[in-house]
Amino acid sequence: MEQMADGRTEPISDRSPGQTLRRHSTKWLVSLAVAVLLVSTLAIHLRLRRSPHLTNAPLAIAISACPETTPGVHHIRDAFSGIRGIRFDAPDDVFMVSRVNRDMPPETMYVVTLKSANAKIVVSPDEADFKDLEIAYPVFSEHVEKRNIRDSTGRVFGTDSWGYLHTGERWRYTRFSTGDAVGYEPTPPNQADQLDRLVNSACFPRNGSQ
Repeated sequence: MEQMADGRTEPISDRSPGQTLRRHSTKWLVSLAVAVLLVSTLAIHLRLRRSPHLTNAPLAIAISACPETTPGVHHIRDAFSGIRGIRFDAPDDVFMVSRVNRDMPPETMYVVTLKSANAKIVVSPDEADFKDLEIAYPVFSEHVEKRNIRDSTGRVFGTDSWGYLHTGERWRYTRFSTGDAVGYEPTPPNQADQLDRLVNSACFPRNGSQ
């Protein structure tokens, strides 16, 4: 015990100055480590939220003469384009095809839906059916590309635009020089790959008869 000037006694600490310093240093290091861990976790979380989920580019279209018609495949042609129109092939085991008739020209559009999901793609000559794909989605996308479509002779035959959002969902809008167009809104990549089968089936009907 230590005698004070006023007669009171105080217990003498058994800790040396070095022990006290080490104790405070340990607390400080633990607090610093916790702070660094929290900041690192937040940084990783924000990076994952902001980083795009990359998606592969759809295959380029190589347009040529259509193969012979086959059973079990729905052949889509736009009557508005007449004999100049592009044909798209939708296998019945993959797609469900709905024809939509309207009062004003162009009277017909097609909505093609995956049987295994709700993903859909539209075939129509009307630019109004693709306004969001032309204007809105390119603005809000993490990545956008636009490429020319060429026929077997190398002649430019339209444009093929695509991109993906930060979520990885992919969209595509393809317009041919015949006036035919096809497109789908942002869709999970695995479903978009299936929709691309329809886009890439585009071909010239033989002698305008198919």
